[in-house]
Amino acid sequence: MSVSQYIADTYGSKRGLARYVKFNARRWLGAYKGSCGEQIKGTKRLIFICSGNICRSPFGEYVAHRANFPADSYGLHCRGGDEAFAKTLDYGRRHEYPVEEHRSKHINDYTPQEDDLLVVMEPAHLDELDALFPETKKVLLGLFADPPTVYLHDPFNTNVIFFNKCMKKIELATRSLIEAIKK
Repeated sequence: MSVSQYIADTYGSKRGLARYVKFNARRWLGAYKGSCGEQIKGTKRLIFICSGNICRSPFGEYVAHRANFPADSYGLHCRGGDEAFAKTLDYGRRHEYPVEEHRSKHINDYTPQEDDLLVVMEPAHLDELDALFPETKKVLLGLFADPPTVYLHDPFNTNVIFFNKCMKKIELATRSLIEAIKK
């Protein structure tokens, strides 16, 4: 396997690798400590956030629904009303998640509730959400993955191997987050 193929399969792209290294180095230096842990207690609803609300966040929402945990999802940079991405629909069908029901929603349509937890895919989302909803609790979903990571690369323009790995990581991390909330 070539180096470029390994990067595409493991990190999604060269940019994905660079961001993975950058954000996880920051994590090891102490950043993002407030994005995992105590703030999950008392959560009654998970609000999954990503950029376009057509890949990562809607899939997390449907994983939570399957676990009988209230959830919704929004995009920071979407227009709203779009169906899930074709690869997300395919993955959902193959794993029996009804993602075909999904239509994207822009974050401006979100109304915070007291016991919400904003579940984000990457550190840049934390900064945007801190400006919009400073009082709402937030976590990086990847910190509940095994192994933990602070950055879940957007799989929109990636190959099927990485896309599937990303969806599986979101599935397992969401289940782990819900288990941690219920403790």
